[in-house]
Amino acid sequence: MRDLNLKRWIPLCVALTLAVAGGTSFGAARLEPLTIGYSNFTGTYAPLWIAVDDHLGAKYGLDLKAIYAGRIRPQQLLATGEVPVVLATATGTITSHILGVKDQVVVATISNKVATSLFSKPDIKSIEELKGKVIATGRPGAFQDALVRYVLRSKFNLIPDKDVRLLPSGEPSLSFQALERGVVEGAVMSAPYMFMARKIGMRELANFDKLGVEFPYTSVVVQRQTAVKNPDLIERFVKSIVEGIHIFKTNKPRAMAALKRYMKGGDDEILEETYQASREMIDEAPHPNVRAMRSALEMLSLQYPNAKQTDASAIVDPAFMKKIEDSGFVRALYKK
Repeated sequence: MRDLNLKRWIPLCVALTLAVAGGTSFGAARLEPLTIGYSNFTGTYAPLWIAVDDHLGAKYGLDLKAIYAGRIRPQQLLATGEVPVVLATATGTITSHILGVKDQVVVATISNKVATSLFSKPDIKSIEELKGKVIATGRPGAFQDALVRYVLRSKFNLIPDKDVRLLPSGEPSLSFQALERGVVEGAVMSAPYMFMARKIGMRELANFDKLGVEFPYTSVVVQRQTAVKNPDLIERFVKSIVEGIHIFKTNKPRAMAALKRYMKGGDDEILEETYQASREMIDEAPHPNVRAMRSALEMLSLQYPNAKQTDASAIVDPAFMKKIEDSGFVRALYKK
């Protein structure tokens, strides 16, 4: 009788074990994979890195993965369908709208400050002295290129490609190297390279934030049809970013660990400066900002006259962040 009971219990125990194991696997399988393309290695991207590395998306049913877009413009990854979400400056999206292609939309902006400066060799003491000389910028038509063209013309009355020559370097590190080695007389640099330039004694001719420049610098961009057809996915991802922002702003050791991992080559002093500057730049509630979008359109109008007729409000979708903040999600994170 005892043997019969034992024989009856063994299969039951095996079945229960398999059910538990299967349930665990099923739970893991239920996470929806989401790949995000990003375009830069600077402090305002740290909330994404934290969200990925700390698996913040899991509580919202997402398995997050981030890939660096490299020399490919992140918006191209969106257009080809390789990724459904990118974190980048909104330059490509705004330019597309100016040209009449309105299939991308900004759903959140982590920072509207640009953390960018124009540097020169120490013997050059003013921007006016750059006349007839060469300035290294980023990719042609990309954020830094558009930014320096606007600043030179509107703030210092210098005409790009006439009074000064702009040399696209491609990557921020290459602009830094070109200035350091004397290949160019000036270079546009964002954090952390602006801190590195200060450290080696390069002259900071103009800080664009101090000049009042406002731009949707670090933005979450999606295809409009994704926002319409799968709003739940976008909302869950934006929540992950908002939580990543909270960790970055309130947990310095974790934030510094993310900066150290992704911003390889930066020493402790540079990473500390990057953290402090980024912490001030990043908004707790990253609403897309129509005013910053209008500023960006004005900036790009020097290259694209049609920018003056482009509707800034059509480039943003504020509904996701409005819903998230109205729900009390942000207040609960900061216990306000």
